[in-house]
Amino acid sequence: MTKTIENTTTSIKKKRKKKPPVVRAYRLQHKANAGKVARVAAVLPEYQKAAKIIQANQMQAFVQDGAGFWSRRDPGEFETKLSERYKRSVQNQVVAGLDSWLELSKQEIRQIIAHSELPDETKADLWWLNACNAHYAKEATVPVWIYPDDVRTGSGERRSAPPETLSLLRAIMKHVRRHRVHVPQLWRSRTMALDGTVAQVTPTQGSMYELWVRVSTLDAGHPVWIPLKKNQFFNDAPGELSNFAQVTVSRDGALKVTLVKRSNRAAPVLIGEDISLDWGLNSMFASDLGDQLGRQFYPWLRKVDVQLTKLTVELQRRGIKPKTNARYRKFNQRIREYVRNEVGRILNRLVKRYGIKSITVETLDFRNGDLSKKMNRILIRAGRAAVKERLKSMSETQGIEIHEVNPAHTSRECSGCWFVSKQNRKGPHFVCGICHKRLNADTNGSRTISMRRSHGLQYPYTSRQTVLQRLDARFEARWDLKPGEAEKLRLAKERRKTTPCHSRANLSLEHPGIGNEISSMPLLLADKHQ
Repeated sequence: MTKTIENTTTSIKKKRKKKPPVVRAYRLQHKANAGKVARVAAVLPEYQKAAKIIQANQMQAFVQDGAGFWSRRDPGEFETKLSERYKRSVQNQVVAGLDSWLELSKQEIRQIIAHSELPDETKADLWWLNACNAHYAKEATVPVWIYPDDVRTGSGERRSAPPETLSLLRAIMKHVRRHRVHVPQLWRSRTMALDGTVAQVTPTQGSMYELWVRVSTLDAGHPVWIPLKKNQFFNDAPGELSNFAQVTVSRDGALKVTLVKRSNRAAPVLIGEDISLDWGLNSMFASDLGDQLGRQFYPWLRKVDVQLTKLTVELQRRGIKPKTNARYRKFNQRIREYVRNEVGRILNRLVKRYGIKSITVETLDFRNGDLSKKMNRILIRAGRAAVKERLKSMSETQGIEIHEVNPAHTSRECSGCWFVSKQNRKGPHFVCGICHKRLNADTNGSRTISMRRSHGLQYPYTSRQTVLQRLDARFEARWDLKPGEAEKLRLAKERRKTTPCHSRANLSLEHPGIGNEISSMPLLLADKHQ
């Protein structure tokens, strides 16, 4: 009987609301004097203090009462210099941050449920309760499942969720909170998301500056007017300017102002190229068309890594924590901005060159063995965020469809014959031990990604071992091999690496039934890329 967890959320998907408009943030240069900056910066400590109290109130209602995060919940009386309008802005920001954390937690819970060995009906109940945010609910209902044509679907009737299922979901959420997605400490953020009640964006005419932001301060009735200087990128960006401002106060006392524009989503692109990208080891991206993009990316990072390591050692020798040093923080910011700019430049170049309709990527791994642990951590954080942000922007503003596939074994699978073995990957080169296909390892990975999407083999919630089993079954079906022969062949190839004078004839003798297929593979394969 075929029972897929994905079918559990059919009715939930039907109830999804229309996608919200595209919201894009743009940082503008301000021209405020030191006095204005100091008055705005004085708000931040009180803002952070209120955020800590309000987050504790929201989490208490979520964990103890099973209630959702709500921007209108009364946080109670607490001592603060902020006005009621400021407290509402703080609560809106806290709720938005907790909602984002909850969505990330739900993704992790879906992975845990899918990879578990629980009964199918229990998985379906857990999947439903997770989608309904019933992680700490004392009581909840789930659909009565029916199985027409051996496919699970809701009958339209509801039943009470079993207490043991609710208890199990609470345990999974507890594990996720402790080990997977920690609850963010939103009160540590130095960015204040100020809505129109405390920060009004005002266009002007006949003034040196076309935009001003009126920011309320701790001194009631005495706001600060901050002049902003537009740039060409902001002027050309589509959308309507929102009456909203993000004000960031850095540890060095500098002030940064970001405004927001809202626009409609772009219509999907119907004509164009379907591109698959793999994060390369020698270049930033490799495409299935053979492009090696961003070849100077890693050389630049290696050069900067030496400087960052030298600075870190010097600060530690002097007894200074690196995070407290302004030079160290600017160095990190420089790396992040470089990665973000390079990602945007390369993806824009791809779109301009090929007229892309869709992009397929895997869950990217940004680690590189030639870089230090500290640099790899920076690269993982900056790279993942930059790529996801840019791909999301391309989907929203350009109508390019984005697909993701499971990254398991993409670097070991041959894009020609589909054989999976770690012996295929030889550093920057890929040499298949079966069909003898030779090409750049990153290019092979991107073609494998493209093949998985075109064959419907994304495997979004599947473990590495299960993915390998399915890939082996596909390989065996293609070459008319018996079940389990792919695994035997893989083990034989690994032994062949350590055993001298091991010929293909010997391999065929050890595994009857494989020799004929293997010898004919190079002639039978017709890879479209060669």
